[in-house]
Amino acid sequence: MEIKPLIKRFDIFKPFPRIIHGFSTRKGGVSNPPFDQCNLGLRTGDLPSAVEQNRRLFFTELGVPQQQIVFPEQVHSDRIKIVDAPGIVPQCDALITARPGLFLSVQTADCFPVFIYDDQNEAAAIVHSGWRGSAKNIVGKTVSLLKTRFHSSPENLFVAVGPGVQKQCYQIDPETARYFPESFLSPDGADHFKLNLQGVILRQLADEGIPEANIEYDSDCTHCNAELYYSYRRDGNKSGRMMGVIGIRQKT
Repeated sequence: MEIKPLIKRFDIFKPFPRIIHGFSTRKGGVSNPPFDQCNLGLRTGDLPSAVEQNRRLFFTELGVPQQQIVFPEQVHSDRIKIVDAPGIVPQCDALITARPGLFLSVQTADCFPVFIYDDQNEAAAIVHSGWRGSAKNIVGKTVSLLKTRFHSSPENLFVAVGPGVQKQCYQIDPETARYFPESFLSPDGADHFKLNLQGVILRQLADEGIPEANIEYDSDCTHCNAELYYSYRRDGNKSGRMMGVIGIRQKT
């Protein structure tokens, strides 16, 4: 039986009626265990027909045409692409557009989705920021590209950082830890640390001059909440994927 997907939205974008955005959960959809219910990732062990049906349900509930979605390939890089057409964009983890009616997406299962909107220049961006992308400052570089290519001012940028694996569940080794400032690390036994990855992302936004009042973040932990979120760290190859989408609706 089809069940409408449960979609999370962010208050930071409420003042902007032309912005369409949302972040899926695993609630709703048609996928069977272990991918139940609303798995949106085709590169999983789930039935492709179930994923396609879930995507149709998700995009319908979100109110966007599926043929107008942009999908980055997501290779854990710091590469950012400015796009003006739908489809799959190879070898990148962040997208920017100023084209109304085009909708940007990322898929996650512990990494953080970051949604950005410039209300003056009407540009939107979305970022897939895991530890590798965060270590390369992909979020900061996306904001910097908005500044140089779209003349965005930090005070006109509004940002939502979605849920991901939080510090209490994110143990890393010393090799990974060396990429991050000590202020975001806590010792966790012999040769291990806990990493506050969402804190790293928030610092990168602050370093680009975005006011704290312009940033909203979801403190949910994807690893902790198995009922609501997929988590690759928790479930490995049995994990599905959530999806974040943002775009600017066309003027009527």
